[in-house]
Amino acid sequence: MWSVFRTVPVYIFIFMTGAAGLIYQVAWQKYLGRLLGSDSIATAIIMAAFLGGLSLGYYLCGRYTTRTQNYFKAYAVLEGIIGAWCLAFPIIFEVVQHLSRQWSFASPLWIILQGFFCSALLLGVPTVAMGGTIPFLTRGLSKNIDEATQVHAWIYGVNTAGAFMGTLIAGFYLIPQHGLPNTVRGTALLNLAACAFFYALSRLPQISPLPLLKNTPPATSEASASRLPARILYIIAFLSGLYVMTLENVLIRFTGFALGSSSYSFSLIVSVFILCIALGSFAVGRVKHHAGQILFINQLAITLSLFLVYLSLDTWPYWAHLIRITFQSNLPGMIGYYIYVFLALFLVFIIPVGFMGATVPLLFHEIKQDLQRVGRHSGFLFSFNTVGNLLGSLTGGILLYYFFNNSGVFLTALLLAAASTCLASWRLPRHYMVASATLCAVALFFLIATPFYNQNNFIKGTFREREPLDYSLALPDTFFHFFNTDNELKYFNDDPVSTVAVIEFPLNQRFGAKPLAIAVNGKNDSATLGDLSTLKLLAHLPALLSEQRQKMLVIGLGTGITAGEMTLYPEAQRIDIAEISPSVAAALPNFDEANHTVRNDPRVHIQIGDAFRTLTRSLEKWDIIASEPSNLWVSGVESLFSREFYRLAREHLNQNGIMAQWAQIYDASPTMLAMIANTMHQEFAYVRAFMVNTGDIMFLASNHDFSANDLIRAESVLSSNAKVSKSLGSISLGSLDSILIKEIWSPSYISENFSSSALQTLDHPRLHYLAAKDFFIGHQVPSNFLYSPISPAYVDDYLLAKKYPDWKHFPLSQDTFQSLLLSARDKDFSPPPILTSLTMKVFLNYPAGHTFTEQEKESFGTDLIPLITGQSSTRDDWRRVNLADASYREKAEELFKHIDTFRNWIDYYPIDGIYNLLREGMSQGVDSAERNWCALHLALTILREKGDQKMAKGIIDQLSRESDGSLLPSGEAEDLLNTVNALMRRSG
Repeated sequence: MWSVFRTVPVYIFIFMTGAAGLIYQVAWQKYLGRLLGSDSIATAIIMAAFLGGLSLGYYLCGRYTTRTQNYFKAYAVLEGIIGAWCLAFPIIFEVVQHLSRQWSFASPLWIILQGFFCSALLLGVPTVAMGGTIPFLTRGLSKNIDEATQVHAWIYGVNTAGAFMGTLIAGFYLIPQHGLPNTVRGTALLNLAACAFFYALSRLPQISPLPLLKNTPPATSEASASRLPARILYIIAFLSGLYVMTLENVLIRFTGFALGSSSYSFSLIVSVFILCIALGSFAVGRVKHHAGQILFINQLAITLSLFLVYLSLDTWPYWAHLIRITFQSNLPGMIGYYIYVFLALFLVFIIPVGFMGATVPLLFHEIKQDLQRVGRHSGFLFSFNTVGNLLGSLTGGILLYYFFNNSGVFLTALLLAAASTCLASWRLPRHYMVASATLCAVALFFLIATPFYNQNNFIKGTFREREPLDYSLALPDTFFHFFNTDNELKYFNDDPVSTVAVIEFPLNQRFGAKPLAIAVNGKNDSATLGDLSTLKLLAHLPALLSEQRQKMLVIGLGTGITAGEMTLYPEAQRIDIAEISPSVAAALPNFDEANHTVRNDPRVHIQIGDAFRTLTRSLEKWDIIASEPSNLWVSGVESLFSREFYRLAREHLNQNGIMAQWAQIYDASPTMLAMIANTMHQEFAYVRAFMVNTGDIMFLASNHDFSANDLIRAESVLSSNAKVSKSLGSISLGSLDSILIKEIWSPSYISENFSSSALQTLDHPRLHYLAAKDFFIGHQVPSNFLYSPISPAYVDDYLLAKKYPDWKHFPLSQDTFQSLLLSARDKDFSPPPILTSLTMKVFLNYPAGHTFTEQEKESFGTDLIPLITGQSSTRDDWRRVNLADASYREKAEELFKHIDTFRNWIDYYPIDGIYNLLREGMSQGVDSAERNWCALHLALTILREKGDQKMAKGIIDQLSRESDGSLLPSGEAEDLLNTVNALMRRSG
């Protein structure tokens, strides 16, 4: 008899191995995405290989349970195989990746054949072994035929509960914190531990399984004899798998639209789904006696509850908005938000998905006949159910979207559930069949007519709204009426990859046109006016600076404006576009006026598919690669910001080729941008950053630097191409200078200031998770991070300074400078810091060019300039800024505040006054704490201005210390000293 001491560890290991299975699935999906991409076809192939392996394992091991006597030993062997394979998986993957390097994976035939072969090679062994575990456990833990249902349900439930926990841990912690290799290898230890435990268990004689009865007819239990033919039960198992996976696919889409399509949202919906399935299985395990109609009631409850869920689908974005505005935009708020969303989803899914979780255990109860064959029945049922899962992944994730939108896919799953209800009424009284057939008819009508569903509620997502709107507390219909006011829907489609909408906004009086935007999964990805300067400069900045423009590649089609701008260069011979969504390509005619009818240009070739796979398998080389994917927090985008992707880009560029990379600075943090910059810098020797719009920056990467001659050539290209000049003129960029002044970071600046930042790699995809947090919190990158006060130390490395060697002073003609000012004043296309910097440059170097009002002088703090530069520092000067009686530290802090706000490479000016003030403070400060503060800031300023490092070290050596060696002020001084030492190490 089993004791608690023995039973509890068994179920703990069943839970742990269930968690391991889902951790592997999440990690394998990311691994195989490197080979096959992250589009719908690739995802379906990976899922097919995973589920196919499970199904084969269920079938083979279900049969084998009737031929073995030691079930725990067999189970231990399977866990050992899984653990050993996964321990070596990162190496196995590298081998398969290397051997398949020359394969094309071309869509659709070769990606199916080659992709499935590689997926089966990588996942076949562990997934077949995984599929064999439940049949052996069911047989090994069942003492008699009457308790087999409970044992099977508990095994299924505990294992699925582990899978729930594995999904959350993998998505929210393991992969973001530890990366893929460590996650897979660490998880393998769970399987190896289970192997050791169950092998030891199999050696105990008191729990050895019953001997096989040869040539003896199986004993049956009257109570558990099948009430339905086995073939009907297998069909129900198959249909259950089919509609469960179809539902999971489409509900991931609905949830992603309501919450935003991040990996956090994906992990959340999958984990809720799995938890509800586990609880449904537990419920069956708790019931000792099952009524004859229990399977029919189970399927009926699924169907009816799905009808109720359907009636709420088009209101999900509204309820998600109400939850979002309840929580503050900070990290605790984010944690609370996802917990609240988890609970809300749980309440929605517990009835339909909970009953789905009860289906397989109930089918097992119906079909079991004798103890000897319970493992076989369990294996066969799971095999049929998993084949249904496999086809559900393919049909619900891809095929059905060629015929239906999201609501139609959901209703198809509902219709399958209704059909399963009919089958469950097979031997019940006639009125059961009539009721279930009526349900089928109603479900079919709903599928054809899709009533009570408004697709306009999915034009744009509500997840960007962090604060309450005036109509937030109205009912859903009223809310969406106001939320979509002035938006005219021009195109809408749900395809296997995404939901795409083209939205027209009211007339813009300045441009005399109605702006258009393309939204993907509710997120505005590109607009014809709001993003115009970004989209155009992604084409023109690399094209003007490049030596060659014959072949160009654009990653991300969007409105087609970037590719359309490339067609303005007559030397362009081929322009390739990699776009993952077929609906984005189908929507292109809506933007003909904005993109020069790019779809009709014979030089343009659109390839539908994952861009990472396109670049990996292509033999082409380009002169320019312009990458403009979706935001980093969107799931699947992170690979396009990885070091491996930039290495591919570098390898696919012709000699002296240029890569342009878009990134957002809204909903972003300095850490995120620094990580992108450092990751690019690992593969490209020269990386520059330009602030091309108020919300966007563009990185320009190459393995050669630009000289003054390159800039002269670029200016010549611009002046000789009337179409390009006209196009740039429409966004107030009438000259090359007005483009180059948007530069914020030079190659040396990026190299020296971001080299210690983390890297984004495929093994450690941390950038996506960081971006998702930034998005929720709504981080905004400070202006002084972009237009940095330490950038003057690198001024000679900036392109405009290369063009004008005397840039530190005032090398521009009055006409040129006025042209720059005019461009900077265009608020639609120019970031505000540029105008501020140019205005300050006027004051410093060309006061006759602008008459400053007293209000402007106060706003720009012009009275502080003589004190900063050292031109004057009399008591009257300090009195003028109310600092005559201030301490040295207080004076310096005020000057540093001004520098942080206004000084950058554009309005370079000396800071001799700062140096003089800090030196005086070192010797004349009121106490040792102030003297130390001045000394540390002097050393820090010298290092940041690229001054004499020996001088900085000498200053540090003069610091005052307490008898115990500590600095004053305690804590603050130590932190400053650590910063100074870090700078010295970096520059030395």
